[in-house]
Amino acid sequence: MTLFRPKRHLSQNFLDDESYQLRIVSAGAYEKDDKVVEVGPGYGALTRHLSHLVSSIQLIELDGDAIVHLQSVMPKGFAKFIQANILDVDLSGLGKCIRLIGNLPYHISSPILLHVDRHRGRIKDAIFMLQKEVVDRLVASPGDKAYGRLGIALQIHWDIEWLFDVPPNAFSPAPKVWSSVMSMRPRKNPPQVDEIKLGQVLTIAFSKRRKTLRNALKGVFTEEDLLKCSIDPQARPENLSIEQYVQLANF
Repeated sequence: MTLFRPKRHLSQNFLDDESYQLRIVSAGAYEKDDKVVEVGPGYGALTRHLSHLVSSIQLIELDGDAIVHLQSVMPKGFAKFIQANILDVDLSGLGKCIRLIGNLPYHISSPILLHVDRHRGRIKDAIFMLQKEVVDRLVASPGDKAYGRLGIALQIHWDIEWLFDVPPNAFSPAPKVWSSVMSMRPRKNPPQVDEIKLGQVLTIAFSKRRKTLRNALKGVFTEEDLLKCSIDPQARPENLSIEQYVQLANF
């Protein structure tokens, strides 16, 4: 049982189970000089383990009470504190090859992931814990029910891997959902695509995901256009590969 009172408006659920704390930190295989940035450290469930592995850390935390606590227990000079919502933080200003880690607030996890994506040129990798349903979407393949806009938009730029699940009883208070831990690493040779046009194609296609592409993309692509891209007009949005969506956006 945690000693700290969670704040509902910040969607705080504290990871009390030390075995899972250690599994998350171990997944990063951190070295002493790594530039680690922890998102939402709360009262330090992961931070205290990281303090034994790296020489310094940057902590992005909105809760002022949590920051006061961390300042009192962390080794002197170990942590630099940024009191802010991560969505307001310019991650590119935190250094090169930064390594992100954190238990993301589930109610804004998708915006955070897209924010991280916009700064991918400065990020070496990320280890995040999210709602299991979201991770399922991020690692889904064509044909999976969970395959959709968010997963495609991120898989274009990132190699994403599910690592393990975390049960509700590992937290205090226990959330109503399971969680999953995943890793993200920027792809070395991502496909070149106009991201605005790709976003438009994905939005249109998956707003009518049960329809065939002939009907879902009607008014944007003709059946002849789809055939020119070697795409079956009878296929459904969840059947196309990432490369095929890139092809449509570039077309």
